[in-house]
Amino acid sequence: MFKVSEELQFKLKRLNLKLRETYPKELLHPQRVREHLSEIGEFVRIERFSDTELQDWAKGKSVVGIDGSVNSTKGIEMRTLSVFQALAKGTKGEEAWEADVYTPLIQDEWEAEGLLAREAQKRGARLSRLELKVTKKAIRDWQPHVVMMDGSLLHYHFDDADEWDKVAELAEETGVLIVGIAEEVGSRGLAKQVFPEHPAWSDRDLLYGLLDVGEAYEWSEWSPAGTKMWKMVFRSSYSPAPVGVDGLLLQKQERISLLRLIYSLTPMQGRGIPYWLDIVDQEVRVTNPLVQTMVDQYIDPDLRHRLLSPKRSERVI
Repeated sequence: MFKVSEELQFKLKRLNLKLRETYPKELLHPQRVREHLSEIGEFVRIERFSDTELQDWAKGKSVVGIDGSVNSTKGIEMRTLSVFQALAKGTKGEEAWEADVYTPLIQDEWEAEGLLAREAQKRGARLSRLELKVTKKAIRDWQPHVVMMDGSLLHYHFDDADEWDKVAELAEETGVLIVGIAEEVGSRGLAKQVFPEHPAWSDRDLLYGLLDVGEAYEWSEWSPAGTKMWKMVFRSSYSPAPVGVDGLLLQKQERISLLRLIYSLTPMQGRGIPYWLDIVDQEVRVTNPLVQTMVDQYIDPDLRHRLLSPKRSERVI
């Protein structure tokens, strides 16, 4: 048994009551929420592809999964080394890798205000650029039918709009379909529209357990002006939390086929992400042991201990 103070137990029980007050079951009843959503959007039933249908639709071309990973050495934010990897992997054996390293220990300008936030933003943008590089390579060299990207396409638009526009243009020119699949629905606009009196609610809270397996929902306001994207949510497995799916607006006519593809490639017992993306995620993941091994192998011991070894690593218990 863990040692837990009575005060902590009391505060957790009180927090549970507060959460129950903030998210009352009666307001989040599925039938009531579905009635509201039917007035502003559309529920869509999706069928899996048969093997023959999938082969005909894909035209004999591959499906490519894109994912990236970043991890850092342990320590305070400004004394770390970050390792980045991005991988494009096709169902016909194709692979393309990009990698990078970064540390705030080497930079020309130091400003204390907002520094930590900027460092986090830099790492996110750097990883997005690597993922966009392997995406461009996959489209140009392999000409697949579909590129599936792990996460929403919208974050590429925000991280590096110019590079994202180049990828989108290349996909449209070559006829390669692009779809982003996010395991978490992070938006809040739908919940705000339906229940404005509950500002703490997110779209995930509203949609949890609402959709049937194989059911999608589309609401036009999810697509911000200027992004040139469509978006839907989709329950592609037994998991009660739907995934977010988005794509290029000029390819919107293919959105139902893309949802059928996702449904066909997703294990029913999984979290709603196509198995091929899980394979890519597993291969590209930068683990703690990998980071430590790379640092031990390539960074001189005196630099490693002076710059990258936190005091906590010396704890004896």
